[in-house]
Amino acid sequence: MKKLFFLPFLLLAITTNAQQVDPYHKATGGFGYPVSSTPSATLWWAEGTYKIMQDMPSPSGKPAKVSIFSARNEWESFQLVIVPSKTLHKVKVSMSDFASKGGSLPSSAFTVRKVEYVLIKHPTDSYGKEGLWPDPLPSYRTPEDLDPGRNHPFWISVNVPKDASAGVYKGTVTLSSDDGWKEEVPVSLEVWDFTLPDSPSMRSGFGLSRIGDIARYNNVTTDEQKSKLFDLYMKAFSEHKMSPYNPFELTPVHETVKGVPWKGGVFDAVGAHSGRYSYKVEDKSYTSTPEASMHERVSVTGGQPYTLTWWSRAAEDKQTFVVGVECFDGKGKLIPFDNRYEAFVCGKEWKDFSFSLGNLPKEAASVAIHLYPSKRSISGVDLGTVWFDDLALSCGQDGKNILEAGGFEMDLDKIDISLDFSDFLPAAKKYFGDYGFNSFRLGLKGLGSGTFYDRHPGVFEGFVQGTDEYNRLMQRYLKQMQDALEEAGILGKEYIYWFDEPGDNDYDFVRETNRMIKEYAPKINTFITEHLPGHDITDVTDISCSIWNTVDKGKVEKVRSKGNGYWTYLCTGPKSPWITLFIDHDAINMRMWSWGSYAQNLTGLLIWETVYWNSPEASPDGILQNPWEEAMSWSTSYGLIKGKRQPWGNGDGRLFYPENRHVGVDKTVYLNEAVPSYRIELLRDGIEDYEYFKILERLSEEKPRKAASAKRLLQIPSTIFTDGQHYSKDPQDILKYRRRLAAAIVNLSK
Repeated sequence: MKKLFFLPFLLLAITTNAQQVDPYHKATGGFGYPVSSTPSATLWWAEGTYKIMQDMPSPSGKPAKVSIFSARNEWESFQLVIVPSKTLHKVKVSMSDFASKGGSLPSSAFTVRKVEYVLIKHPTDSYGKEGLWPDPLPSYRTPEDLDPGRNHPFWISVNVPKDASAGVYKGTVTLSSDDGWKEEVPVSLEVWDFTLPDSPSMRSGFGLSRIGDIARYNNVTTDEQKSKLFDLYMKAFSEHKMSPYNPFELTPVHETVKGVPWKGGVFDAVGAHSGRYSYKVEDKSYTSTPEASMHERVSVTGGQPYTLTWWSRAAEDKQTFVVGVECFDGKGKLIPFDNRYEAFVCGKEWKDFSFSLGNLPKEAASVAIHLYPSKRSISGVDLGTVWFDDLALSCGQDGKNILEAGGFEMDLDKIDISLDFSDFLPAAKKYFGDYGFNSFRLGLKGLGSGTFYDRHPGVFEGFVQGTDEYNRLMQRYLKQMQDALEEAGILGKEYIYWFDEPGDNDYDFVRETNRMIKEYAPKINTFITEHLPGHDITDVTDISCSIWNTVDKGKVEKVRSKGNGYWTYLCTGPKSPWITLFIDHDAINMRMWSWGSYAQNLTGLLIWETVYWNSPEASPDGILQNPWEEAMSWSTSYGLIKGKRQPWGNGDGRLFYPENRHVGVDKTVYLNEAVPSYRIELLRDGIEDYEYFKILERLSEEKPRKAASAKRLLQIPSTIFTDGQHYSKDPQDILKYRRRLAAAIVNLSK
């Protein structure tokens, strides 16, 4: 069965614009502040909400000290830019401890990253433009040579401890090279007297479904290495105050179902040869041959002749199908080259078949039976649907059937469903306690799947959605899941994201599944991503999630009035002039997303993937796209032909970079960090800004008499944000407003 990846809607219109992005901020007179100028190099600094292009002119005017501001338990960043007049060899960057009247901050609270550039060869849209754009932010551990005549920005961040005293801290950044060049840059950090929570108010869901790809890119092979690599990414999500789809990928809920002997097909109660059920097996894949088989092997006596008999029918006449029998010895080891496979042909009417297996090997102690609905081949190109019934295995000595489950008859009362949370619960404590995650995508056994492109009904252990058997089993399963999550103390943090962007004809199907979940497990959160207007399933949906440019104000009010969540998502769309996630668009976008969310009473952010580095359709066989060299995210899935390069946008689905910069060439095992992008840093800044609004909102409710003027700050002015396509591109607007929010919080906290 092909794996279906939930990918963003592909066919969004691209908005053309006469304007083109201006990272230099020419309309506002540029940005940045001079620090020093010597014959060796010019030095300047800027806040962390600007994309510094390599050819950005150095700012003029009087030298200015680096001044930044932060709450406790917040990250704050600035950029120091070196412009060498000649090559500077082995440049080092170091931080001092920072001191204030009330205490000190160790240098370990700071991180230093080098701003790296990716080449935009194909602009995302008419608003974007070609050239080298800043995005990867690898840690700066080893001194590097800096070539002359261009900007070399360093991204410096401080994570202010929760127990830091309020006040002004002063320290120094020392820059030096082996050539004798050295600059000591004074830095002032004002820590405001309030603290951001460990778990943010802004909920989020960010995809990380390609752990195998991350391992391939970083040359990781062992399970131990993969576990370490996975935790590096979990820590990176935690540091950026956002939650991954599934932090439990390596520590899942283990599901055990006993009492269902067959797997790979479905029990069909319509038109069985005898009894209630036959077994339907389908092959819809051009690249593999799906099969049905038994969970347990059948015990046999070695050296004796056996015969397999059954009845079959097919969806089409003259359907070739295959039945196979493999032999195993007393230790459960396969006896190679002693298997029995044979092709048969059936039509639309039931027909009986017999397969003589001959004498089994003397050492045979058990056999496995395999049922294929098409011709089994290496290519797997053949398709087909075949039903099986009244399957019997008999020994030639007495002709007695020894295959108890060959009639495919099932007693639901004998099916046992058990869930094992022994790995899940310790991980939940870690991720929702220590790491501060506030959401996770809960995968449920048996649910269907789909997108606007196609859909698939649910199947629970061979019983298809819509049948009474399916409903009874799902009821038992969902109740167990809900009770366990509640006992673990994380019920409400989950969301069931099982269908992606339904089309007009999918909503009845989506409604029915959400209704079932709410009936059997009313406390578990249902979720839906949407891109089409005119549909409403909010009565059975706890979290609605619209693509950013289709937010309906009336629907938001309806959802929020019920106390439910309303999220938005960005992906290949929308394009400019909307807020976007693309590398070659405005720096402020990812931060403004949270501001716009607060202004519109929205509660969460979602991006479909964070490590989408390679499209199997666009990349030739055996070659992985290197995101350090190729910024475009090429389309995948949705029936796209292999070899077709269809652009989604620069950086779409890509918020981290592999630590290995030379993919396919450098075979070193990399296990040091998940390399963040410039955009994910700005996304965190926005999530923290959103927290300022939520803190001020709470304080205003607690102290209404004192909060009149402060409360007005909760109405974001139209000069900053009017709607998703009309907002300020000038970072100074939100930086100044953030300081006003902080002052109001400090005042109300007294």
